[in-house]
Amino acid sequence: MAQTSDNWYRRMSRHILFVAPSYAPFVGGAQTFQRAMARRLVADGHRVTVLTSTAGEVADFWLPHATSAGSLRPRELLDGVSVERLTISYPWPAPYAFGLARRAGLWLQRTGLPTAIQRPLLRRLARWMPPVEGLETALNRLAPWADLIQATDSSWDGLFGATAAAARRHRRPLVAIPLMHLSDSRVRGHFQMAHQADVYRGAEAVVPLSRREADALAEMGVAPARIHILAMGVDPGSALGIQAPDVVEFRHRHDMRGRVVAFLGANTHDKGAFTLALAVAQLNAAGLGVHLICGGPERDQLAAFLRHQPPGVRSALQGRLHLLGIVSEADKHLLLAACDLLALPSRVDAFGIVILEAWLHGKPVIGTDAGGIADLVAPEKTGLLVPFGDVSALASAIRRLITEPELAARLGTSGRQGVLQCYAWDKTYRRLLAVYSSALAEQEA
Repeated sequence: MAQTSDNWYRRMSRHILFVAPSYAPFVGGAQTFQRAMARRLVADGHRVTVLTSTAGEVADFWLPHATSAGSLRPRELLDGVSVERLTISYPWPAPYAFGLARRAGLWLQRTGLPTAIQRPLLRRLARWMPPVEGLETALNRLAPWADLIQATDSSWDGLFGATAAAARRHRRPLVAIPLMHLSDSRVRGHFQMAHQADVYRGAEAVVPLSRREADALAEMGVAPARIHILAMGVDPGSALGIQAPDVVEFRHRHDMRGRVVAFLGANTHDKGAFTLALAVAQLNAAGLGVHLICGGPERDQLAAFLRHQPPGVRSALQGRLHLLGIVSEADKHLLLAACDLLALPSRVDAFGIVILEAWLHGKPVIGTDAGGIADLVAPEKTGLLVPFGDVSALASAIRRLITEPELAARLGTSGRQGVLQCYAWDKTYRRLLAVYSSALAEQEA
């Protein structure tokens, strides 16, 4: 495990409390980051407690009869980390209460009402974000024993705000990781409400994942000295051990023939899955012959979207669209080894860890000029960027990478070199320890 020279690390073992809406085995970039950091903290002798929910997938937060809801243990030891999960409730009128509360909060933000009026109303609505039982009690029990509290994902503003309040109440330093999505104003609104900005400004340390996010925090009045940009990472060894016969078998198992575009993420509109499917259909209608392999949750959303498309679109994807659902870690890396390129045309990624994973396999990537992806991908150097939702632009970018193999190889090679030099979890961990040290010093000052 990587070592660090941070004073607090050398001086004593610490107890870190992570508070987040979901945690492993929930699949997502934020969960991957949290688990990678928690494992390293425990390996270095620290105690980590995670307070989260019983959600196994996103729909569990609002659908009372979601298949995975409640299937996770309320308490367990995972990788040496103590994980406590709060039960999700479904207040009337479920499943609509969740969406109504969120829309009401965004409407309040746009009314132009004075902040003093907005703030208490927003905090009241935030109780449904997420609707978990016993949050205040759990925070009051765990916070006094923590040396530092880390709150992740401010879009779940009820959990985020309650954690900040507990940190203040028990005089514990707070590290806030907003994971802001900064594309259009509608998406931005989920992260820039008055009560969320209060948390950012009051935290001892705020951790954006990109320069764009750091600038947004500074515009909301967060002191520059408290803003610490933190790059995500990968495990460089995760791409090792994959042999050519493994890749051939994987392609055969999933009927991956010819040119293959990979997508890894929630199969939703905001993640760009809908746009990507239409772009691949456009290329197939033009005779290019492209297979699209989608791994990740919410595959039913993409399937439902395509059922309502014209017959020509459905025909162009017949036999060439493969919805794998959530894939294992091993299959994820086999998919990346087997594809020709990765496309993540998303507007809701604060960073984009899967892009690093694609680069680790030497694959070219296509992203969007939105949020953290725009900071991560250097156009024409490590990948291509297109506007979110632009089917034709995305189809043209895919065509370029498929028909210009030298360009694809150059971008993939450059991306791999950058990952190996800059984006390993051990480097992220050392940087996070420095953030913790700064937060502790700020609180003690």
